[in-house]
Amino acid sequence: MTDHSWKEMMAVVFAREIEDHHKITSGAHTEIFFAATMLAQKTHAPNLKLQLGGSVALCNVTDMEIPELPKTSTGYEILRYAESIHDHADTFLFYGAPGGADYYKNPDKYKDVNHFWFADKFFVGGIQADKWGNTNMIGLSDGKKMTFRGPGTIGINDTAIGVVDQYAFITAHDKRRLVENVDYISAPGQKIAREKQFNGNGTKWIVTPKCIFDFDPDTLEARLAQLFPGVTIEDVKENTGFEVNVSDALSTIEPPNKDELEVLRNEVDKTGVLRH
Repeated sequence: MTDHSWKEMMAVVFAREIEDHHKITSGAHTEIFFAATMLAQKTHAPNLKLQLGGSVALCNVTDMEIPELPKTSTGYEILRYAESIHDHADTFLFYGAPGGADYYKNPDKYKDVNHFWFADKFFVGGIQADKWGNTNMIGLSDGKKMTFRGPGTIGINDTAIGVVDQYAFITAHDKRRLVENVDYISAPGQKIAREKQFNGNGTKWIVTPKCIFDFDPDTLEARLAQLFPGVTIEDVKENTGFEVNVSDALSTIEPPNKDELEVLRNEVDKTGVLRH
């Protein structure tokens, strides 16, 4: 038993990945991601840049009170946290990485360029994720036709090919969600990113309520890298729809510490959305 929920654990895991001055963006709906970014801003990364929205808002909550977590990045209530607002169409003019692949090799050269529209990290959900790190927000198929329609790509495919690292998260760990191959691809994993020579690295992690998968550097297939506290290897294998390879460096994630939980619950998630 733990004194935190898997949602809180996931938010803390993401927050620990964020560094000061990082440029961050996300999909349209996730309180978990918002909590992670806000936690990072209030603890160790006050200068990170979070870009959200339909009308694009550059947000910072370092010194602001958060009455409740935003439910979606496209809601106009996030304007209260905005440092600046831009028309969404402008992203297509400014989003691409300046210098192309050189952006990753010599980032200092571009640190003051295009800083609103390019992301170091992209957090994206999915109704499916596969062993290659591809995610699917489009729908489910029986092999001949779509049987379930999801929310669609909503621009995720454009974003995914131009960010440094992509983090896929699934809110239920079962064989229907974690599959051999997704029915449709809305955001590409490392294999496709490498084959297509995208600027971005593809998916760095798949994060579930049970564990973190990273990717074998040779095969580019998912492997079990970190377990959530209290979860076993057998539990992960029994509930995953692809063969689970286990990293030689498998570890258990450090649970949220007292300071992380205090800020998360008292300053970020006051209404306890992540505790339910």
